[in-house]
Amino acid sequence: LGAALLLLPLLASADITGQVIRTDNLNPIQGAQVRVQADETSPVVLTGADGRFTLPVNPTGSVTVTATVTYDPAATDNYPIEQMVAGNGADILIQLRPLVGDNPNYQPPTANNGCAVCHQEQVNQWQTSNHSHAAVNEWVLDLYSGTGTPGGSGGYVYLDTHDPGESGFCATCHAALEDVFDPGNVKLNEVSQAGALDGVQCLSCHQIQEVNGNVSALHHLGNSEYRFPDDGVTQFFVWGPLEDVGFATMNAMHSPMFEESRFCASCHEYNNPDTNQPGQTTYTEWLASPWAQPGPNFSTCQDCHMKEATEPGPISNLSGQPTRPANQRHDHSFPGGTPEMLDDAIDMTLDAFLDNGDLVVRAEVSNVGAGHSFPTGVSVRNALLHIQATAGGQALTQTDGPVIPFYGDDSVPGVQEGDLAGQPGTGYARVLEGRINGAGPVVRPVLFIDAENVYSDTRLASGDTDVVEVRFDLNSAPSAPIQVNADLLYRRAWRSTVVSKGWTQTPAGGPIEINVASEQRQLVAGGAAAVPALNQWAVILMGLVLMAMAAVSGRLRQNS
Repeated sequence: LGAALLLLPLLASADITGQVIRTDNLNPIQGAQVRVQADETSPVVLTGADGRFTLPVNPTGSVTVTATVTYDPAATDNYPIEQMVAGNGADILIQLRPLVGDNPNYQPPTANNGCAVCHQEQVNQWQTSNHSHAAVNEWVLDLYSGTGTPGGSGGYVYLDTHDPGESGFCATCHAALEDVFDPGNVKLNEVSQAGALDGVQCLSCHQIQEVNGNVSALHHLGNSEYRFPDDGVTQFFVWGPLEDVGFATMNAMHSPMFEESRFCASCHEYNNPDTNQPGQTTYTEWLASPWAQPGPNFSTCQDCHMKEATEPGPISNLSGQPTRPANQRHDHSFPGGTPEMLDDAIDMTLDAFLDNGDLVVRAEVSNVGAGHSFPTGVSVRNALLHIQATAGGQALTQTDGPVIPFYGDDSVPGVQEGDLAGQPGTGYARVLEGRINGAGPVVRPVLFIDAENVYSDTRLASGDTDVVEVRFDLNSAPSAPIQVNADLLYRRAWRSTVVSKGWTQTPAGGPIEINVASEQRQLVAGGAAAVPALNQWAVILMGLVLMAMAAVSGRLRQNS
């Protein structure tokens, strides 16, 4: 009896063993990764040449063991992740089914009709994103066909100014799940499949099998590869970053690429296919940034734009799903140029002083938090630093320093509210120039599809600071307090485009212009120097000091 009792701990701590084989020929699979599902403490072991493994875990009850081979688009065989329930000391058999064939007749479902059945939380988040609106984005349609808003036919319209039959490549990213079957030839205003009209939906990303290093190519025209297996329900074949997503219905492939910034380059990095001029360069901007360097501050696109959840939970709303740690659950609303993110990423400081009868204003704008340039993305994004100086309400005359470029104005004759070109300050933008449809005079700014040259690029690279110094004449200024204001304005589109189209808000209902930072300084002239005006706390403190001094003085007089 004593010997039997001594054996109980040994029996209770037996490893889980097993073998991983192919379903078609029952041959063993070497190098498969085996682990306990959704358990961060679980070791990951590899199968040997005979497909055998020993997983050194000692669960008190049943656990789900998963097996996978990391997806390799160049490999002859790839397999969806599979799973098996096992108890302590069990010896199990896990069979992996090789992917076969492709479905040429595949029509991806909508996110609501397909993915939301199991992943409602992620779909709800996605529905608030710009991705969900991509194929029917009013601004894009206004620029493409003039059909997005009531005033969309005003100003530039791609289809009105280019050769018949040209697609403009918009659908390549904005409605990829239709364009991928006829690459580069689908007109955005003719997209008709329900799944494609969803824009950049779940399957637009999760059915990409590879994003290669040809980052200047435009999505599936040379940079990304989709795969639609013809073995059961095609929409259930998906790729993702987790190595242990095994489920009876889904066929998930383990693809670490989904955690790399390179994945985002598929749509957020491309050049004009004919002129090689830049469309978006967000990925290469990230590569050159401090955030791309190995170390404790390393951050990918996903780290900022797909934040981890704040607490553990499932990644499926079906019952019985495992609880996953917070770092395996990510936000799918993909926030971008929001006031909150801009506030976190961009800093501005302001200084003002007198120098030989001039007012000198020095502003510093720093890109401290973005892993890319400010602004980034499509070339219509721009930012303006607007500096104003007044004395007694009268605007001071600028004598030196930069002014806001031409794109600070609209194209309507005269000066309207919001026109800032020529005023003290500077601009941050990449201005492309070219001939429309390759004919006529060179104009600027143009969209990437007409770009033949980069006219200027003053965007602020990640980690860089721009120092702007402007001088104002005080000789003719009234003897009055001097007020200095500096505003950093982020504009989501060129002002000329906004006015010609009559846009009053973004397609998502947000502001077209965001005041990223605002600083003020007050000075009083005093010979060759100026004294900054005291803030309210300094005034209160000085008042208290004066009151205390008066009280002491009163008591001294009484005592005398």
